[in-house]
Amino acid sequence: MFLVWIVACTYTISIGQAGDPCPPKAELDTCTCTETRFQSNSVLEMPKILRSLTTARPEVVRETAFVPTQEAGEVNNSGLYTEITCKGSRTVTTLQGTIMFALHRKLVDKLVVSHVPGLREHTLVRLPAQWLKNTRIRQFEIWDTVLSGDFLWHGSPFDGQGDTLMLLSANRCSLYGALSFDDIGTVHTKGLNLLPHLQGVNLSFNHLTIVKATAFRTPPANLTTIIMSHNSLQILEPGSFQYVTLLKCIDLSHNLLENIVRSLFASPAKYLESIDLSWNFLRVLPIDFFVNMPALRRVNLSKNFLHSLPEKPWGIMWKQLTFLDLSGNFIDCDCSLLWLLSVLSPTTKNSTTTPAPKILPGQRILAECTQNYMPGYYSIRHDLTTLTRKNLMC
Repeated sequence: MFLVWIVACTYTISIGQAGDPCPPKAELDTCTCTETRFQSNSVLEMPKILRSLTTARPEVVRETAFVPTQEAGEVNNSGLYTEITCKGSRTVTTLQGTIMFALHRKLVDKLVVSHVPGLREHTLVRLPAQWLKNTRIRQFEIWDTVLSGDFLWHGSPFDGQGDTLMLLSANRCSLYGALSFDDIGTVHTKGLNLLPHLQGVNLSFNHLTIVKATAFRTPPANLTTIIMSHNSLQILEPGSFQYVTLLKCIDLSHNLLENIVRSLFASPAKYLESIDLSWNFLRVLPIDFFVNMPALRRVNLSKNFLHSLPEKPWGIMWKQLTFLDLSGNFIDCDCSLLWLLSVLSPTTKNSTTTPAPKILPGQRILAECTQNYMPGYYSIRHDLTTLTRKNLMC
């Protein structure tokens, strides 16, 4: 069983046309097809991209749409959510042939391929040239494949998907080094700009170390979600996500980040709602980190090395957030938290006996500080949402 972060990014899209029914089993070779029925002309919440708290091979969690009971006299206006899964094809040519034949002129809601072999032994894998040209895909995932850094654009593998592809994932695909637009020796984002309806990119469980400023310089026009958790990221160049102007959710958890700057994002970041930087090595945030983020509601900074929460940058965000996780840090109950007393209990900020009020309705904050009475002997932890003046060592 895998623990899941409660604040996961979700995709909610309007389904105007149902996916086509599954092709005959005989045409699918090593692929399989599943169908889930949903009410057409409705809003379908796509499966959440879930967070595992371990790098051990996470299970792929599927969600099944719920079909309401049909009332007497109602017209059955249901449609299909079609998912094709291809695992362990004998050769990349075999996979290409299966997709091009079985899915010819079909609309598929989700295509998942894994363990794709190279053309020759011990070679990096490139997706077949124009293999999806006569198929339309809404979600594409590739797993457990040693991909070439130019897999997104070499041979135009996503030719024909400009009007339909919304989600693209490449997980556990041995993508190493820097992420850039098209620099030699890096993993390229070139090709994403040819998919204007793309809303989400997931490059988790790889070995990326740097995000170059050019990586998302020309992003898809509708890109809202970027997920690069469980990599080896150490450097995010200023401006890395600045041009993703519609960005709503970013997940950089489970990496090696020690520093982060405000200029990563647009200013103002009008639509940014969720930031996950958990399980990194951050010791301090820039004083302007949360400036001009009017839509921000969810922040996860758990399992870092924060020792203090100064008023800048935290003062302007405390009441704005609906979810904040600072658990697993090393925050001291010191004078840097005096500002928080006036936020929690403005009329009794100097009281040594009155506890702070409860958190705001609908707000969830997971955060503690440590009060050390005799270093090396004992200490007491205090919940920051009920902090009082007597809890501070100053």
